[in-house]
Amino acid sequence: MSDGTTLAVDVYYPTDQRTGRPAAGRFPTILSMTPYGKRSTVTTQATGSSAYGGDGFYPWLVRHGYVDVVADVRGTGSSNGVFELFGPREMRDGVELVRWASRLAHSTGRVGMAGSSYVGLNQIFTAALAGRRSPLRAIVPEAAGIDLYRDLAFGGGIPNVEFAGVWDGLRATMTAAAPDDPGSDPSALVRHPGERAQRLAQLDAAMDAEIDTGGPRAFDGAWWQQRAPHNYLARVVRNGIPAMLVSGWNDVYQRGVVLDYAALQNLYARAHPRRGRPAPPVFGPMARGEVPTGRYPAVIGPAYHNAVVLGQPLQGLLLRWFDTWLKGAHTGMGATHTPLHAYELGAGRWVNAGRYPFPQAKVRRLWLGAGPTGSASSLNDGALTERRPSGQGSDRVAWTDATSPCSNQADQWNTGFVGYFTALAGMPNSPCAKDDRTTQANALTYTTEPLAGDVSIAGPIDATVFASSTTQDAELAVTLEDVAPDGSSRPLTTGALLASHRALDRRLSWAGPGGRTILPYHPYTSTASRSLRPGATERLEVEVYPTLARIVRGHRLRVTIATAATHLHPSPVQLTRLAGGVYQVARGGANGSFVDVPIADPAAFATSRVPWQVCGGGC
Repeated sequence: MSDGTTLAVDVYYPTDQRTGRPAAGRFPTILSMTPYGKRSTVTTQATGSSAYGGDGFYPWLVRHGYVDVVADVRGTGSSNGVFELFGPREMRDGVELVRWASRLAHSTGRVGMAGSSYVGLNQIFTAALAGRRSPLRAIVPEAAGIDLYRDLAFGGGIPNVEFAGVWDGLRATMTAAAPDDPGSDPSALVRHPGERAQRLAQLDAAMDAEIDTGGPRAFDGAWWQQRAPHNYLARVVRNGIPAMLVSGWNDVYQRGVVLDYAALQNLYARAHPRRGRPAPPVFGPMARGEVPTGRYPAVIGPAYHNAVVLGQPLQGLLLRWFDTWLKGAHTGMGATHTPLHAYELGAGRWVNAGRYPFPQAKVRRLWLGAGPTGSASSLNDGALTERRPSGQGSDRVAWTDATSPCSNQADQWNTGFVGYFTALAGMPNSPCAKDDRTTQANALTYTTEPLAGDVSIAGPIDATVFASSTTQDAELAVTLEDVAPDGSSRPLTTGALLASHRALDRRLSWAGPGGRTILPYHPYTSTASRSLRPGATERLEVEVYPTLARIVRGHRLRVTIATAATHLHPSPVQLTRLAGGVYQVARGGANGSFVDVPIADPAAFATSRVPWQVCGGGC
């Protein structure tokens, strides 16, 4: 690199099967930058198939005429230097690696990037910083979001300790990988693991100390903003680099991928304005009449985070995408006006769409009402109705940080290990992913009557809860559920909020038809944080993450309000203001709580004949 640091890189070339030598001719290059070890099983075998390789190593693409370059991120694997976790020097490495890869023997000079999670996020940063005349011509960020603070590290301002634990385990490959050529530097066999373990421990200690004590990185400040993909998307579009997003409704980036899609589409529309039409906002819904571009498609399946890379459909997608932008093939991908391909949970089908939020959906307000309905074994068994309750009331729930681990949250936020391994084995996911009734025992539930016909839940959801607490803060987790006639309660999507972060940025909050909020945007800054006044009722708007799911006739829709989620655990400073809290959730009257849910007629969606992704444990 330009600072003198050596990065370790493997290069795979197409081979002439008759001679065993590199094939004649020149080929486009696919680059991946991984922190998990370029020769680890994560990189070389994650797909579960030797034909498809893993996350960064793509033998399928090599056999179809591509050079494959896999680099260890600095300070990881066999590379030298200091690991920065998407720091400025690491981002610059991406730009320099692209230029280096474009000059390889047998390269046409055109470069694409592919990979999942960390390997997906660094594509966005590289594409943004590469410039307009870069050899980088297309990227495929798989399982990558728009905002590391909101999408991943925190949920509603509460630390995501489940993912943090998984991340700690994954980093073993970053510290333990042996140098490619230990004979040239035998000391590196001992030096690398020790130095890296020490640096990672220092990084963790500084981060944990700030979060535990309410320091800068407990809030969405400068450190997180520097690493927020949404701050780089405009430059990706300005540089003219097409990007295909791939994710799943059970991914840890469930929230971020559709926001990435809408932002990229809006940015492209702003760069190519149509006469007489106002420029759409960057972070906001796509405008009515906006014509989507095939340069920024999204494929959102049922898969969990780890399983996004599985199967032949992804390999076929990669091949068509890179053939389009690196080889100039006429595949039709760049010309489509329905570039949003989404799996409808519970329906077993894919749909093709263009605008997001889905214009087929109308926002319906469902009110929390009194029970019992006879459908739940919860603290209250309340009703969920389209008519505002005439009488006032409230439901009591005491704060506890404990909840049953038998839920979809547990597997989703550990990056879907159960879903991944069951998918490899061809088995269904854990029963807990399909029925989380045990989590509702110490929660409040509100359930509709059985539906008279099929409906699709399509898009982001806002839960407006009027509540009071006996303490200075409150923790709410809101889950939308599909309740079958046998009583099983399938979780569809969840959102959370720490009440001290209830402040809203109306400029960045999304409004649906009729002006109803469908995506509340909380600043999560230290200056916007405000304690509760014990006993006072406050309006708390919880962002419930988007989904596309079918609720069939005879089933019910349920909203569950809990005081904990399996993946979230308040920091010590947050716990001091939560412990002992008792909440009253208001229903009916002027301060009645409700949810705004986008609901569509399933027939309004265009069914796709293409299976864009394997189930990955999520069907």
